[in-house]
Amino acid sequence: MKGCSIMTNKQVGGLIVMFGAAGDLARRKLYPSLFRLYQRQLLSENFALLGNSRREWTDDYFRDIVLESIADQEADEETVNNFIKHFFYTSHDATKAGDYENLKAEMSKLRNEFSTGEKNLYYLSTSPALFPDITQGLKDAGIVTDGGTHRVILEKPFGTDLSSAKELNDALAISFDEKDIYRIDHYLGKEMVQNILATRFFNPVIESLLNQEFVSNIQITLAEDMPIGSRGGYYDKSGAIRDMLQNHILQVATLLGMELPASPSQDDVHTSKLAFLKEINSFTEDQTAKQMVRAQYLASEDGEFINYLAENEVAEDSVTETYLAGYFQVNNDRWGQVPFYFKTGKALDDKRTTVEIVLKDDVDKTDIDRGCNPNQSRITFNIQPETGLAFNLNQKLPGEELLPTMVTIHSNVDELNAAYVPDAYEKLIYDALIGDQTNFSTWEELAEQWRIVDSIIENWQKDGSTSLPTYVGKTRGPKEADELLRQNGHVWVK
Repeated sequence: MKGCSIMTNKQVGGLIVMFGAAGDLARRKLYPSLFRLYQRQLLSENFALLGNSRREWTDDYFRDIVLESIADQEADEETVNNFIKHFFYTSHDATKAGDYENLKAEMSKLRNEFSTGEKNLYYLSTSPALFPDITQGLKDAGIVTDGGTHRVILEKPFGTDLSSAKELNDALAISFDEKDIYRIDHYLGKEMVQNILATRFFNPVIESLLNQEFVSNIQITLAEDMPIGSRGGYYDKSGAIRDMLQNHILQVATLLGMELPASPSQDDVHTSKLAFLKEINSFTEDQTAKQMVRAQYLASEDGEFINYLAENEVAEDSVTETYLAGYFQVNNDRWGQVPFYFKTGKALDDKRTTVEIVLKDDVDKTDIDRGCNPNQSRITFNIQPETGLAFNLNQKLPGEELLPTMVTIHSNVDELNAAYVPDAYEKLIYDALIGDQTNFSTWEELAEQWRIVDSIIENWQKDGSTSLPTYVGKTRGPKEADELLRQNGHVWVK
């Protein structure tokens, strides 16, 4: 990166239209994030939010919902009262063309009352099945063709395969330009995920290590310690591969593995990301069999978790994976010999997200049979629940012999002096308001991600397995995941 510029956050206003305003995501994440932006004076007094859903709510009832969602935020009464005055509600059926005329009139009224200007942000916190109805309705009513800027934020899942994703994208393109479509992946808003690229930009010595000359392997872990809960209907159609690999894991791997962009601008970042994804080949049947492990959780020994196949809305003969481990390799000179390992699962013994860059070790002291290699130097990005960067390096063990011992040098983002760590949604909503797509997925990236994932799923379908390996709930996962690395002479860091 040539030079370094200091960006000052600017205050922004505008009209936000929240589809699915009664939903769980809006209550848990979106309203609290907007409140924190308002507290930090990044959201100006010239903003208004028009929530809608099919429910027959009044403005006052809607405001009570919003107040309840921010009840645990530290704030004075005056700030809360001023914030809530910006919230309004209208009953709206996304499938009824006539309801968009009423929406248009309410939007016009709020623009005038709050002087929001010509900036409009549509947040589709709804089922993806409604995305085409909503965007088409906005166009047919003349809302998104009525001057000003019109941006739309979309939640995942964006399709169930490449074909359905393309169909959805084509429908969106009728109403919105690509530059105005913000496909959200909340992992890209996490502070330590963004720190991957920052660390590369600001530390040339680390950047110089990120290649097959110095790196043995990459390990990306997204582990969850809870079962699927009430999401059986969704999860049994999605599985870990669609829920985690297709978006979060591939995006994190891309930030680490892509060529360093010429600048941190959104165009340069997306160009580098797309080039990296294109260098991951689709999987053959043999590669899928060798490089992928999928499994389902069984009941935990303490009885708290039940078998996945016994969960509500899960088919009794389901072969949907609740655990997925695997690796891919990148078809370029930088990473050609380096496997990018990943693992993700439900009902495990720990909740954590980490990225491990395991460095090569020319000294022959690996003990694969012990299942660990304490002297393997590595760089760690702790994404959650811990947040920080760690260097795991060897130094001499005190004594007469020249023996190594591992020491860890680490930082914790939450402990940095005077640092405020925004929530992922807080960061991403602000980015959308100011028109910065850097931390969102482009359609071209998404298409490549689906290409990779589709090839694996198609090979599974050809394989025709009627059952999967299993692992006991609240454990590390299936033993087959350890064998996956062992066949390459590697072990999981954790």
